[in-house]
Amino acid sequence: MRLALPARAVPIAAGWPLGAAALALIAFTFLLLPSTPHEAGPASGAIARPTHPLTFFDDQAFTQALSRAEATDPAPMPGARAVIVPHHWLAGHLIVSSLRDLAASGDYRRIILIGPNHINAGGAAVITSDLAWQTPFGLVEPDGDAIRQLTSDGVALSEPSVLTYEHAIAGIVPAIAYLLPEARVVPLVLRSDLTSTEVETLAAALAPLLDGETALVAAVDFSHYLPVQQARQSDRETLEALQSLDSPRILSFSNEHLDSPGSIAAVMETMRLLGTTEFELGENINSGDLGGPALAPVTSYITGYYR
Repeated sequence: MRLALPARAVPIAAGWPLGAAALALIAFTFLLLPSTPHEAGPASGAIARPTHPLTFFDDQAFTQALSRAEATDPAPMPGARAVIVPHHWLAGHLIVSSLRDLAASGDYRRIILIGPNHINAGGAAVITSDLAWQTPFGLVEPDGDAIRQLTSDGVALSEPSVLTYEHAIAGIVPAIAYLLPEARVVPLVLRSDLTSTEVETLAAALAPLLDGETALVAAVDFSHYLPVQQARQSDRETLEALQSLDSPRILSFSNEHLDSPGSIAAVMETMRLLGTTEFELGENINSGDLGGPALAPVTSYITGYYR
């Protein structure tokens, strides 16, 4: 399967990921703007449709990720219900190969995309959006019915502006458009202080959505700010928790283990409700392995899936 980038994909918007300070400044500035959503250019006489603009896409990084993913054959994920991918595009080939392998595993028409709310923006623990997403590969549509159910039940709050500038979601949507073009999305970002009760409530709402055409994708990066050896030790501890579905242990972790304990805990609790208990590890590497300074603090990446 060749994953060549179509000619229509041209460099758009700034590259990602952004530093935390820059991301916070952009998001804060955006939230100060009037709340009128970005509108796609309509056909003559048509009513403009609000969409998320393309905010996190780098043509070169995406092309490199596709090229590196081509070096390995697709590895289907039999029975996959939930997949863990990075959101840091230094490890973009892991994002691409994981979504490629998911696409090779079944006819997935809905992706529940979950990740950190890096700057804890918005007015609720769980934030979502019912807007479509602009990408170089066409619009990615939301699953409006599922999103309305989550918001009407009080599980999530719809604040599109928060998701527009959250790279854990906005940076992954173009890859979904390319690799799972028929899939609608249910995007969710979680605050860093999500409680075990909020995790259980979210899992109870997500489990009924996990039919045979739906997969839960958690876009999470793992150990931050540690030297390589300490990062590897943190990853070993995290992998133990992933294998045993130990969500209380995950929730006790900080950035030294992962940047969104709530996202992974919500995946675990959803899997527990579905009786899906087996975790299949894909990759565990760090930014030093990918050309970053090996002696400096690194970011680590874990991929895999629950079945």
